Amino acid sequence: MSLHKAYSTDGIELDSILFEPTKPTKRIVIHVHGKEGHFIQNHFITMMGNTYPLYGYAFLTFNNRGHDYMADLIKKTSTGFIWQQGGSMFDILEDSVLDIQGIIDYVRNLGFNEIILQGHSLGPHKICYYLVNTPNHGVSKIILLTTADVHYQFDSSVPDWPKYSLVAKRMIDEGKGRDLMPIRLWSNCPISAASFWNYTNPNSNVFIFNGTHPEKEYKNFNKITLPILVVNPENDVAMGIEQKKAIQLLKERTISKHFEAKIIDNAVHNFLSKEEELVETIIQWLKRQ
Repeated sequence: MSLHKAYSTDGIELDSILFEPTKPTKRIVIHVHGKEGHFIQNHFITMMGNTYPLYGYAFLTFNNRGHDYMADLIKKTSTGFIWQQGGSMFDILEDSVLDIQGIIDYVRNLGFNEIILQGHSLGPHKICYYLVNTPNHGVSKIILLTTADVHYQFDSSVPDWPKYSLVAKRMIDEGKGRDLMPIRLWSNCPISAASFWNYTNPNSNVFIFNGTHPEKEYKNFNKITLPILVVNPENDVAMGIEQKKAIQLLKERTISKHFEAKIIDNAVHNFLSKEEELVETIIQWLKRQ
């Protein structure tokens, strides 16, 4: 296990922990955490770090620029280092390309050439956007954990969110995009006008796994041809329909010829107390690839 300082393609410092097997490997799983999370937040991260290497896979988990509610980011420039305020309240989903590409470039320089992307909660949304908008990405397969229905989260937890979306757009037009909204998201998360608009605008890349609005496009996800594993918890606060129906909708919308899905019984959003079953499910899938 080793601590690393990788950088996004625009210079944001991304704290990372790399777990490696004792026998050298070229295969690595890169984990993308979710909204206001961080690289070692969930208990399953520890188990993955201790288990994946036993099966010949290195594992890297890193802080993306949307980590925690608010964060002081370090940015590398041509003249030195500067501070930049970031975190979930200022996160823009499309910027995930800069983070993920920076991490992939970093691990390639370490000698890894079989790249598997794994994401949790908002992580799958970022992975889907990255893959569809990055030609020649070189990723071999993806693992999506808890494919959250963000549209449902707004419908159920943010009163009058369409009205506030227009407020956010007006604030941006007035040059106040980094000002905080007068309303918070689920988890009592403060959010800037720019990020609120990024989540809710008509062309949003955040509304992807639309189980409660199946008439809407499963944007970006529906264009991925790589092998896909989805593992969802049975009891997820971020899903407004039964998981069996949610998985069926994913199956109907994927164009991957190698799509598999598993529901972990009695599990919650972060798979707390179900980490062993989660990791075993992923390991068995990797063995079949």
